[in-house]
Amino acid sequence: MKKFFRNLFSGYFLVLLILLIEIAAIVFIEFFLEGVIEAISTDPNINERVKDIIELVWIVIRAAVFVISVLIFFRIVNKHEDPEFKIPWIVGMLLLPLFTSVIFLIFGNHGLNRRDKRIIKTTTEEYNKHFQLDEKAKKEYREELGTAVNAFRYINNITKLGVHPNNRVKYYATGEEFFPELIESLKLAKEFIFMEFFIITDGEIWDEVQAILIQKAREGVEIRIIYDDMGCGGTISARTPKILGKYGIKCYKFHPFRPILSGVYNNRDHRKIVIIDHQMAFTGGMNLADEYANKINRFGYWKDTMIKIEGSAINNLIAVFLQNLNLVVGHISDYNKWMNFDYPEYKDSGYVMPFGDGPGDYVSALLGEQTYINILNYAQKKVYISTPYLVPTYSLLDALRSAALRGVEVNLIVPGMPDKPVVYWMAKSNFRYLLDAGVNIYLYRPGFNHMKTAIADNELGFVGTINFDFRSLVHHFECGAILYKCPCMDDITKDFEQMIEVSEKVPQDYKFKGIKKSICSVLKIISALF
Repeated sequence: MKKFFRNLFSGYFLVLLILLIEIAAIVFIEFFLEGVIEAISTDPNINERVKDIIELVWIVIRAAVFVISVLIFFRIVNKHEDPEFKIPWIVGMLLLPLFTSVIFLIFGNHGLNRRDKRIIKTTTEEYNKHFQLDEKAKKEYREELGTAVNAFRYINNITKLGVHPNNRVKYYATGEEFFPELIESLKLAKEFIFMEFFIITDGEIWDEVQAILIQKAREGVEIRIIYDDMGCGGTISARTPKILGKYGIKCYKFHPFRPILSGVYNNRDHRKIVIIDHQMAFTGGMNLADEYANKINRFGYWKDTMIKIEGSAINNLIAVFLQNLNLVVGHISDYNKWMNFDYPEYKDSGYVMPFGDGPGDYVSALLGEQTYINILNYAQKKVYISTPYLVPTYSLLDALRSAALRGVEVNLIVPGMPDKPVVYWMAKSNFRYLLDAGVNIYLYRPGFNHMKTAIADNELGFVGTINFDFRSLVHHFECGAILYKCPCMDDITKDFEQMIEVSEKVPQDYKFKGIKKSICSVLKIISALF
């Protein structure tokens, strides 16, 4: 109730009201304006000269709309992207051309504006200087990575980030394991703290973190925080940036919510990153909120994962963080200042490669989707995957089936207790298609598993923020790390095995039918858009 009233009397309420008015105006033009024109043309009380002018203007408007609709139709058809992204727009253009044209102009290009493209291009060139390898090192990496080299090379060719041996990686299977170590790690900061989260929620965890940040700022530690404005809508006080600013902490809202229809609202900052002094960095699926530590109960037991990285791979996350910081502030950071550091080498074996993903022109491909596909293609024996939302692209859905059909044991874990019922129906509507190929599907019965983690043959894995849905795969700014033969792989596999022990296996004769199935059939048409 407190959050409800906070939203009701906040700027968000006014913004939403204005957005609704804008949408209503589009609907009025599409569905009612023609009727109004017809009523005017038959009204005996209106001068014939005025009627002729109105009718002429209306003919011109309709002709202009037709021409624009045709141009947009061919723009949709000729876009270089998966057909499943085109179909909803094409259907819309055939049924409601004006309305769809307007919505396409707002939301159709799920990418970056010209300024953001320039910043991404410049920052990529800046940080790439810190990841150059000589031919000898490249050859050594290729030999040691074996067939896994393709997954790493794919990410490197797109993001221009580096692959790193001799790093220490620790896996946290629960919030109860992660948050106490995060708190103690923040207390060790001497130089800087970078934090980026989709959600920060007022509560016990944030109160403790905020107190440490304020103390560290007083000690002279540089602190930068980015949080998603929509993700934090109603979860954190709007005064937080101002409060932290009094202590010299620079706190930024990512893509602030403004009263104008814009596709930028689809491009949320879904990342979770903490970097401390070149000494350690954290990433994974957890937000700064009490439910992630199971201090409050929202949907049963909240299951999620994080990793801590020590070593040169921290530079990847610094680069990813600074890119979004630069998008927020509008200028380029000094990458040499933050990335010139002589990292220690650890005896731990394996390779780690953190990376960032983003919408449209952020990278030249669906990086998260293909990373999961590469992990599935690498598997020869067994794959474990956990995702809270199973509304994937067709390519990813087909990769799950293909792995199972070639004899790999594919184990997919989804929540037993959902947080979004309709999205849960959408997930269940995909069960039959996967079960027919031999995919094992498990419902995590203790509660809601929010983890986005995968591992193939206990060798190649991923821990990060990327869900199996269009929002993560297409629209959001995401991050994570791909891992190869790190000692923590045993911990990841063990965690999956323990999850399966408390999960319910979906039976092979499972059927999803009735009104829910019909609703999902309709929703699948537009799911790629939002």
